Amino acid sequence: MKYYGDNTRWFMGTVVNINDPLELGRIKVRIFGMHTHNTAHIEDGDLPWAQVVIPVTEGGSSGIGTNIGIKVQAQVYGVFMDGKDSQLPLVLGSVPKYERPITTQMLDTESTVADQLQHDERVHYPPGIGPIDNTDVDNRYLVGADNIEKAFNFFLTKEGGGFEPHVACGILGNFYIESGASMSGGDLNTIAQSAPPERSFGIAQWNSSSNAGYRYQNLQSFAAERNLSWTTLYAQLLFTIKELNDHKTYYKYAELKKAKTIEEATFIFESRFENPKIKKQKERVEAAEEIYRRLCT
Repeated sequence: MKYYGDNTRWFMGTVVNINDPLELGRIKVRIFGMHTHNTAHIEDGDLPWAQVVIPVTEGGSSGIGTNIGIKVQAQVYGVFMDGKDSQLPLVLGSVPKYERPITTQMLDTESTVADQLQHDERVHYPPGIGPIDNTDVDNRYLVGADNIEKAFNFFLTKEGGGFEPHVACGILGNFYIESGASMSGGDLNTIAQSAPPERSFGIAQWNSSSNAGYRYQNLQSFAAERNLSWTTLYAQLLFTIKELNDHKTYYKYAELKKAKTIEEATFIFESRFENPKIKKQKERVEAAEEIYRRLCT
């Protein structure tokens, strides 16, 4: 019989927020190997609230007992109550640390998470256990060698809209340009972010402005409701389908489904769903056609 406690997953991280709006003693933790130190990639506000275990000598109910004494920048240890999904952290305790800059921090403020974990003397993993990666979620729910292939296969499924292959490629041609795939190894970049003051995020560059209907904030809420990080490809693909279904007329959903060519599908998706300031229609079609040649021929 399956039991939710069979797949416990542990973590270590740094506390970044102790001001729980519900006053339940929850904290926000930037987890080593899952959340980068660069808040431009994952902002502190996007991190899930972590519950904190308190001693059995405290009341533990209805505000009875003392508040937790953990401070911002404390290093903590805990487990994920939802196992591999890793969206429900439970902090079990804090780990004393010696504060001093490490070599990679002094020489390279943009070092990768892997570099930071490899050289950070404050973090030690037992043999065979490495850092946690959000790609676990995508690998669990999506099929493919990279983000482009995973997204392509998703859009062919019932969950992903059941699009024809050439239409799926038209959508992906847009995502390729929007996420700056040519600058990120030729793959869709789920944490792509436009320069201020535009403030758009993800593979579709969902905008955070009121004029755009707070689409980025809607993506965040949509993902959180499903215990997903908005930075996962799976969450962004699901949200794409939600938006298309919620606004079928405006996004010309029926016309998109019936598009006869890659070029037609690319233009329909670009003109409504993306509606970019800089069109780059030629580049979008070329990207879509290249994806089609790679995955369909």
